[in-house]
Amino acid sequence: MAKWISGILLLTGLVFFAVPARSENPFPKVKSGHYVSNVQHAGGSGAGFALYQIRWGDHREFERIVFEFSSPRAEESDALPRMKLETEFYPFRLALRLPGSGPGQTGVFTSKDPFQKSALISHVDFFDGCKGGQHLFIIPARPVEFDVFTLTSPPRLVVDIIQSRMEPMREAKKLSLRTLPLFGDQICYFLEETADAGITSRVLVDGAGNMFGEVGLFDTPDEAFNLKRRLESSIGRNFALIINARGMMETPEVLP
Repeated sequence: MAKWISGILLLTGLVFFAVPARSENPFPKVKSGHYVSNVQHAGGSGAGFALYQIRWGDHREFERIVFEFSSPRAEESDALPRMKLETEFYPFRLALRLPGSGPGQTGVFTSKDPFQKSALISHVDFFDGCKGGQHLFIIPARPVEFDVFTLTSPPRLVVDIIQSRMEPMREAKKLSLRTLPLFGDQICYFLEETADAGITSRVLVDGAGNMFGEVGLFDTPDEAFNLKRRLESSIGRNFALIINARGMMETPEVLP
């Protein structure tokens, strides 16, 4: 009998556990085998779904993360929650946004412990959306590629992960214009203020679970300093903005 490769983490009713290592593919009919580094996927139409559990397993040739959802109505077992997946860069991560899901469990996904046996995944970040829904981010430990598909009865999102087959690229560092750590309602205030200023911003999380707001990535110092000066009279009055160089696989740190 295969040994469990990780323990069980049970927090506030949400279970996060690892499955036994297996060499065979448990979903042979739906496995596409099409791995890409740049994921763009949107689907599902249901609202009110809750993230029930996350499972991780090592299948030798690849690693698998399964996000399983519970439906608000039994008759919707064949439906899927609204979801959007896309690859983000600097840092390289797979973003999963669930705009129609119920409230999440803050802090469950910031621990690296469930992935101590993983050779490809560093950790999974999580936070509730300011206007409802949930946001999860798979943070790779090295360059990887993804194969994404969904299953129903019960509704699941499956992310298979392999080490990148491409030659490693020498990515130049970029300059990130971001805030100091944000806490509580500051996250939503930051997103609202940047939206009012016409700026596309995002939230980043470091390995210790600290959250930051970012307003841009730049190739040159002049670009970063010009925007920083322009924002001093708007969001700069409420949020201290700093410039920090970061590589493709580097997560932000508390201090620049």
